[in-house]
Amino acid sequence: MYLDLIRTITPLLLIFMTEECVDIIFIKFNILHADCLKLIISKGLGYAIVAGLCLSNSPDWQDLQQRFYCGLSLATFVLETFCVIMNVSYNYVQGLPFSTWGESFFILLQLIIMLSQYFHYTSSKVLLLITPVLVPSLTYVLTTLPHQYLALGLTASIPLMALSKILQIKSNFMNGHTGQLSFITNLMNFLGCLARLFTVIQEVDDSLILFNIATVFILNAVIVLQFVLYWNAQPPKEKSS
Repeated sequence: MYLDLIRTITPLLLIFMTEECVDIIFIKFNILHADCLKLIISKGLGYAIVAGLCLSNSPDWQDLQQRFYCGLSLATFVLETFCVIMNVSYNYVQGLPFSTWGESFFILLQLIIMLSQYFHYTSSKVLLLITPVLVPSLTYVLTTLPHQYLALGLTASIPLMALSKILQIKSNFMNGHTGQLSFITNLMNFLGCLARLFTVIQEVDDSLILFNIATVFILNAVIVLQFVLYWNAQPPKEKSS
């Protein structure tokens, strides 16, 4: 009866472990098997990152509207969308576990909505209509390309992703404070990236993906360190005329 139960729930268990680990843990009762425990932790962290992004990182549409009216740069959205498209396409073609890159897929969906909102508030009706079709179509086309071209595109996206963080780090250093940046948001980004780094090391044998995640992790760590260094520093108050 126990074996029948295990066979029944095996498809669910395979979300978090391999068939070999199912056998080791639930048949041979070796619940402290190191490799299987690492895999289970990695899978759990991976899906937690994906779920956490879906639950806590949805755009604030009223805030977006205010930002659009303030003249938010379209280039910011385009570059970020390009980077995420390359990441999603590369991971999909490589057949990597969804738990190691799923948050990028949902970020891409959010960017499609945000781009559409941008074109809505800037009265670009044609671009508003074609964006929900163009971005998924481009992503699909990229998944049909040979691996070497996708690797080249992902490599090109790494410095683009790093640039915004480097500029923020430079700005914090020059100003001597972190301004209006949210410590909680940046700390969560750092911890999430640390967890993602662990899952990639455990589940993905791809140096390009690892370099990508490690680069973002290091830059996030620098920003968190700046919060510590400039904890008591405050932006200068504007002088009243």
